[in-house]
Amino acid sequence: MTYIKKISILCLMVSFMSCSLQKEGEPKIKQGVYGKITWLQGNLMPSPDEPRSMEGKPIERQLNIYEVVTFNEVQGQAPLFKGVNAKLVKTVKSNSQGFYECELPPGNYSIFVLENDGEFFANNFDGKGQINSIEIKRGNKAALNIQINYKAVY
Repeated sequence: MTYIKKISILCLMVSFMSCSLQKEGEPKIKQGVYGKITWLQGNLMPSPDEPRSMEGKPIERQLNIYEVVTFNEVQGQAPLFKGVNAKLVKTVKSNSQGFYECELPPGNYSIFVLENDGEFFANNFDGKGQINSIEIKRGNKAALNIQINYKAVY
C-alpha cells in the first residue's frame, strides 16, 4: 500500500472515531429534561475503615413523566408508590449508562421511575407537596439525576 493510501485510511478512521466519541451524557435535546439514573443498595454508612462509593451504578429504567403530581394524586407511600393518578405526558428509557433525555414543552412536571415490580419510585419532594418535580423553561435544558436508593442503608 502506498504512503498516501495509508494516510487516507488513517484520516477516515479518525473521522469515524470522532463521531462515535461524543461525550456520554451530553444532551442532544434543545429543551426538556435529561440526567442519569443510578442504583444504590446495601450498607452505605460512612466508615474510616471501609470507604464506600455513593455514586451507585448506572441502570436502565423507564421514566414516566406526568404533569406535576402531589401526594393527593398517588397511592401508597414514598418512595415506592402503587399508582399515579395524573396526566401522563411522556415515557422515556435510560440507556445502559443510565443516561436519559426527553424533549418537553415549558411547564412543570413530575418524573417517576417505573420499577420492575410495577411500582413508581420517587424520593424528592418540595414544600408544596409536589413529587420529584422539575420546571422546564422555554429554550432551557434541566438536569435531573435520580438515585434509586430504597434498598440502601445509610
